[in-house]
Amino acid sequence: MLRPFFRDRRGTAAIEFAMLLPVLLMMLAGMLELSRATDMWRKITLLARTVADLASQGDAQNPLTATLMSDIFAIAPQVMRPFDASGVTVAVSAMGVDITRLNLVPQVCSSTASASASARAVGPATDLIVPDGYRTQGMRYVLVEVSGSYKPILGGALVKFVNGVSDKITLSASVPWPIRGGQTYGTNTFAEIVLPGTNQKTCDGSAP
Repeated sequence: MLRPFFRDRRGTAAIEFAMLLPVLLMMLAGMLELSRATDMWRKITLLARTVADLASQGDAQNPLTATLMSDIFAIAPQVMRPFDASGVTVAVSAMGVDITRLNLVPQVCSSTASASASARAVGPATDLIVPDGYRTQGMRYVLVEVSGSYKPILGGALVKFVNGVSDKITLSASVPWPIRGGQTYGTNTFAEIVLPGTNQKTCDGSAP
C-alpha cells in the first residue's frame, strides 16, 4: 500500500521551492541592504569632499570665521539626501607636514568640528600618516573626517533579538584636500588656512 506513495513525485517542485524560498529572500534582502549602505557611504564620502573643497578655499580673512564654518557644516542635510543627516559628524583639521621632525606623522595645526563631533587635538596626529602626494616638507592640507550611522531596514529588526549586537553600522570617510586659498606664514612657501577655535595658531605656532 505504501509503494504508490513513495513512487508519487507530484508536489516535489513545490516542496523544493518552499525550502529554497527563505534562502532566496535572505539573499534579496542582503543585496538590497548592501546597495543602500553603499549609497549612504558614497554620500558620506561626497560630503567629506564637499566640505574639504569649501574649507580649503579659505575666506577673505584668516582665521576662518565660525560663521563660515557653520555655513559649511550646514550643507550636510542637502548632500546626504535622501538619508538622514542628523547623526552625521564632521571634523575639519588643518594639517602640516614636517618631514625632518615628525617624518611621515602629520601635524594638526588647527581643528574644528560640527555639533556632537570632536575636533582633533593640536599636535602630532600619531594615528595618521601623511598621504601620498603630500609628502613634501612644509606642505599644508585639509583633512576632513565624516562618520554616520547606517540602520538596516530589514536586518535591524532581526539583530535586536541578539544580545550585545548593535542594530546600526558606522560608516566613515577621511579625505585629504590641498589648500586652495589661505595665505603663507613665516618662511614657509605653502599657503595654509587657520580654522576657528580657541587655539588659533599657524603650523609654526605663531598667531595668524
